[in-house]
Amino acid sequence: MKFFQKRAVAAVVLILAIVAGVVIGQAKKPDTGGQASTAIVGSYTYVYDYAGVLTDETMEHIDAMNASLFAQTGAQILVSVVNSTGGADIMDYASDLGNSYGVGSAERNNGVVMLLALDNISQSGLMGDYCVVVGTGLESHADDFMSLQSYYLENDFAAGEYDAGVKATFDAFIAWFADFYGVTIREGYIPAVRETYSSGSGYYYTETHGYVAPALGSLVSGVVVLLVVLLVLWVILDGMRYSRYRRRYLRPGMGWPTVLYYPIFWGRPQRPRPPRPPRPPKPPRRPPSGGTFGGGGFGGSRGGMFGGGSFGSAGGSRGSLGGGTFRGSGGRRGGFGGGSFRSGGGRRGGSFRGGRR
Repeated sequence: MKFFQKRAVAAVVLILAIVAGVVIGQAKKPDTGGQASTAIVGSYTYVYDYAGVLTDETMEHIDAMNASLFAQTGAQILVSVVNSTGGADIMDYASDLGNSYGVGSAERNNGVVMLLALDNISQSGLMGDYCVVVGTGLESHADDFMSLQSYYLENDFAAGEYDAGVKATFDAFIAWFADFYGVTIREGYIPAVRETYSSGSGYYYTETHGYVAPALGSLVSGVVVLLVVLLVLWVILDGMRYSRYRRRYLRPGMGWPTVLYYPIFWGRPQRPRPPRPPRPPKPPRRPPSGGTFGGGGFGGSRGGMFGGGSFGSAGGSRGSLGGGTFRGSGGRRGGFGGGSFRSGGGRRGGSFRGGRR
């Protein structure tokens, strides 16, 4: 260990660590010769229109926008239109859809299910009902989707314009995701991305080929980590040197050292703490009180004699109780994967959460 306590050796080790980090990073760098690309493998159905109220154009738009959304963020928006949920609660029905189809990536659990039940009776007694539920990765933003659905769907739904309402609400959800993840989402647009995603079903996933340059945030994080590692290494080596210096030149009684210590990084050495001085002797205890009252004093072994306005007892004062102290006993009385969706108000039929009409 003495070999590593030398200042020159410490500097050499530090330089070698930096060089090794650069070499390893270059060795692991992917080939940048080919153009990077991201592709989606498998197929996925994003629209289930059992009531026949959506146009082909709207359904194709939902599929194309979902592909761009999934490739960049892993999020998915499933749209289902049914005549009735068959007596099942609409929230539970939507949650079951999300879990069954694995909506949202397994990495982020960021799926959304929009369900319309045209013949259901809503909680307010109106004909027709709808709801939206989100995956567990979006639970804290469930209110955003409920507000968007209520704003963009209610009027068209009440007027029977289901196709227009679904398209407007879906586009509002897409705009929310684009802003939340900071990406551009449009039909036919699948840029090369570093991350890969797979749906909860496992049969629909993305692949990226070629080298994708890391984002600025990743580069900054890498530099910060490298600096922290170098700092820790430097401090450890400096501590080893100073321990050796202290054992050699700063022993008690040696006086001021003849060789100065020069730290590698910062600061200057401190002299060792001097030994503590001995404690002063304790003061003598006060003698016991004689127990005198008034103008005179009486003593005796029986302690029951009176006179002169004073009392006395054999060997000490009668004004105190002896024998010990008392304490009450007691104590402290204590104190008091993708496709994972949660339905509103509690866990109901899955792990999706959302709201209804």
